[in-house]
Amino acid sequence: MGIPNYAPTLESELTRPFYEGLAQGELRITANARTGEWVWYPPESIPGHSQDELVWKPVSPDGTVYTFTTVVRSLLPGDHSEETPFTVILFESDDAPGARVPGLLLGDDTPKCGMRVRFQPLKVGDHHIAAFTPIG
Repeated sequence: MGIPNYAPTLESELTRPFYEGLAQGELRITANARTGEWVWYPPESIPGHSQDELVWKPVSPDGTVYTFTTVVRSLLPGDHSEETPFTVILFESDDAPGARVPGLLLGDDTPKCGMRVRFQPLKVGDHHIAAFTPIG
């Protein structure tokens, strides 16, 4: 399997803490500071609660594959043939039901919905991406 190398844009305060967490080996997700409800992807304001604030919280590295797709051909400009194929999953941490974070599935296991995986940040070039390895 390949590993995509497309650096994220870190100009947004909305997502910078996510990538800083990856660089520190931690998976962080936003939650409503008042209610504790998990909110992912972090919006500029919480729908229905415009006065509430988001806080970044680390979550368990263990969780479940909600869904997945395997990319066999890159749609980015240039030659990305060495980066494909790769499998992207939506990961749901045991600590944060309903919050599904995209990431790369590592290894040669056949992906399955419901598969148990563990967060393992991966350095690619000069940035980190969320990656996951099968448990067991």
